Amino acid sequence: MRVRDHIALSTAGSALLSRRLGRDVVSVWAGAVLIDVDHYVWFCLRERRLNPVSAVRYFNGAHTPQHAATRGLHSPVALLAVLLLGARRPQLLALALGMGLHVALDRFHETRMNRARAAALERDDLTCQVCGVRGPQVGTHLKRQPWLLPSYSSRNLTSLCPPCHRAVHERQLGSRRWS
Repeated sequence: MRVRDHIALSTAGSALLSRRLGRDVVSVWAGAVLIDVDHYVWFCLRERRLNPVSAVRYFNGAHTPQHAATRGLHSPVALLAVLLLGARRPQLLALALGMGLHVALDRFHETRMNRARAAALERDDLTCQVCGVRGPQVGTHLKRQPWLLPSYSSRNLTSLCPPCHRAVHERQLGSRRWS
């Protein structure tokens, strides 16, 4: 899920919880949004630069890495650690709640996107819609997405082989640079 979607959903959720949690709602919001700092730290270490805009573009690109180093704060161990620290410092419980809500949103998003991807691949008969190559290496590309909050419709996905997928992302990145 994109950063702006997490911010919007975390802000809306925090607004709904504000009467019940009072000032602790800020910690819920912070936990839900700042948990993604693990992506940025990994990007800075790997790319040796401190540019948040480049990091967002990188993670919005085709075939970005999804391994433990980019999701350290999303792990059950990290969530449990913050929860256990909350036993001594109760203000950390709200932070743990926000982190947990973020991870739950990620899981929900991943499940819904996997269903949409499978439907698009089946519709396109595992065939790249640009070059016509067919096979298990063909994946999906999100060709359109609402500006805010994801759509899980397979109509928004097209099937592409890895080289065509990279080419589409490079064209999109190039057109953004000059517009």
